[in-house]
Amino acid sequence: MTFFEAAKRTVVLLVALGLSACATVDPNADFSEVDHYEGTARKIHEFNLAVDRTVLRPLSQGYDFATPELVKFLIGNGFSHLTLPRDFANYLLQGDIKTALETLGRFTINTVLGAGGFLDPATEFGLPVKETDFGLTLAKYGVGEGTYFIVPFFGPTTTRDGIGRVVDLAFDPTSYIGYVKPSLSPELAIGLLGLETIDFRDRYREAIDGILYESEDSYVSLRAVYLQRRRAQVAGQDDAASALPDIFDSN
Repeated sequence: MTFFEAAKRTVVLLVALGLSACATVDPNADFSEVDHYEGTARKIHEFNLAVDRTVLRPLSQGYDFATPELVKFLIGNGFSHLTLPRDFANYLLQGDIKTALETLGRFTINTVLGAGGFLDPATEFGLPVKETDFGLTLAKYGVGEGTYFIVPFFGPTTTRDGIGRVVDLAFDPTSYIGYVKPSLSPELAIGLLGLETIDFRDRYREAIDGILYESEDSYVSLRAVYLQRRRAQVAGQDDAASALPDIFDSN
């Protein structure tokens, strides 16, 4: 494993803390049937809270204060653009050729006409973002969600989604920077992944702060919103899924 690949795995864990809040979520819904390790998971959740409180939240606040809105907009577009190869590959695997071609079209237009993906003319051309991942691909082939658990630095996932996140790394263009220019891979890894993490935390700061610091039981609320959103996506209930916070994507 190259340095970049190791760093990528680490920051995917950080970026995917998976923190959210939404009025439509019922935190009292019973998802305990898949939460077999709640005692241990709560301890890990508390650790993740400490990481956010002492590291991610302060850094994102400084980033928000010092970075112009236009620059943040371009950075967000750039990271979103890098997820398109993943989406394209997964739509092909799911047999959804139409959406795969639309995703390829979006990637091509934004690469050529959108300054390498920092701008988004494809949406104006009728090709909006349609995200997917390998966890949803596995679900399409009948793989069950498995056990819900919390991973240090990673946050909420299930057995199926955990496998999916690892496989999706293969579709991430930044995973191969070390092969293109090995001498720059450590610097690029630290810079790109650190910026992605901070940008992610800043973009979803209200939702993250709501679930972490304002909910009665952040562990239960987090579990509810994660599982409800994923189950809605698996069921193809786009309206139901979009009503929940879309902040679980590791990019």
